[in-house]
Amino acid sequence: MKNFYYLIIGALIFSATPALAQDNSDESGESSGEENLGPVFDGAFAKISAGPSIYYGDLADYYVFPKFSQFGTHIRSAYKIEIGRDIIGKLGASFHFQKGSLKGTRRPGEQSREVFFRTDYNDIALSVRYRLSESLLRANPYRRYYFNAFVGAGMMWWRSQLYDRETKYTKDYEGYIETESTVNSPNKGLLDKAKRPNILVIPYGVTFGYRLNFKTDIFVDVSQTSTFTDRLDAWARSWTAKDKYLYIGVGVTYNFNRSKAEDGIKKKEKPEKEESEETSEATPAPTKKGLFGKRRKSKDDELLNIRLKLFETQLKLFEMQYLLENEQK
Repeated sequence: MKNFYYLIIGALIFSATPALAQDNSDESGESSGEENLGPVFDGAFAKISAGPSIYYGDLADYYVFPKFSQFGTHIRSAYKIEIGRDIIGKLGASFHFQKGSLKGTRRPGEQSREVFFRTDYNDIALSVRYRLSESLLRANPYRRYYFNAFVGAGMMWWRSQLYDRETKYTKDYEGYIETESTVNSPNKGLLDKAKRPNILVIPYGVTFGYRLNFKTDIFVDVSQTSTFTDRLDAWARSWTAKDKYLYIGVGVTYNFNRSKAEDGIKKKEKPEKEESEETSEATPAPTKKGLFGKRRKSKDDELLNIRLKLFETQLKLFEMQYLLENEQK
């Protein structure tokens, strides 16, 4: 009876050896770079991006997008820092800080002289995002790109100066205060900074991303921010729409607790070469050469040696069983 138990234990060890070896290799292969920061960081990410900012308002000398010749006079730069987290299902939330500048130039009327403005702004906003690609595209385990839609609400602080193109005098301003020397002077270029005015803003847009690996993504952020003021350019008309600005940023995303298993990206397996059973049995598994010409055993060779040793153990157990039965007779 004891020999029967030995045989069962030996068979279980022999059959379980490949699975144990695979598990150990997987654990050793995936342990690096997968530090877990706790459940609070599940689905959490941090982003940073930079790119051009474009103004839309009364002094924009274009309708949709500036011409190439207008880039120098109508396009400025900005950057954005964002942190966020998945909430439930395809929904997530994020908080961002954006800092940038705007400028534009235009002749307001046929009888008016050309004016131009410069604006510096900071804005913060809380947004809700939706994984739009998962709803519009078919499920594909090999897809590495994605796109999200978002909308939010926040506040903006800005300073702006409006200049006469010909004389360079300051015609109007926001976020500045006149000094004693400029009160009765047409040149108001020497203004002191005052408290920035603030206004409610609504950002909305789309993010296009590509997963480089299970921790890092690259993305393009296309967002437009609608303001509730017509004085973003220090110029206002009662019958015109409120001012807006567009941001096109290119950046990097870091995903805190996303692991290889949770990445959702499967690697395409290389097609195996078709070989006959006789060839595979007769041809030994290739071994890799290490330093100084010494050969290193592959994982397949190690598993084969373990199986052979277990098989020898089983044979010895059978032999012991046979001898015990002969002695009892």
